[in-house]
Amino acid sequence: MDKRKLHEEFKKEIGFVPPGVMVSQSFGDDFQKIISEYHHEVWRKGVIPFKYKYLIALATAVFDENERRAKLEINKAIKYGATKEEILEVLKQQVWMKGAPTLVQIAPLIKYMESKFKNE
Repeated sequence: MDKRKLHEEFKKEIGFVPPGVMVSQSFGDDFQKIISEYHHEVWRKGVIPFKYKYLIALATAVFDENERRAKLEINKAIKYGATKEEILEVLKQQVWMKGAPTLVQIAPLIKYMESKFKNE
């Protein structure tokens, strides 16, 4: 598949080209095709609603200590209907999983989330 066409399809579908898909082009067309197909398999409509997929992604971003990605996942989770309480529950779970120092890590995420729900 043509790289430009592939990127255009992702931009049309989800608004951006996933970083993994962009980087995979460095490994050749066949590898990029496999990664693109896998992305579609994971992020297509399925049994688990998108809201929950993005809450799971938020949990993994927090666990990986990736604040930038966590904020992106908060945005996506909210877009698909996640409530403030659901996001807080995910963050609370990560404190349990990683320990109290995680509170320092998630402080900016809570502030960010609060800004997203400020009109409620």
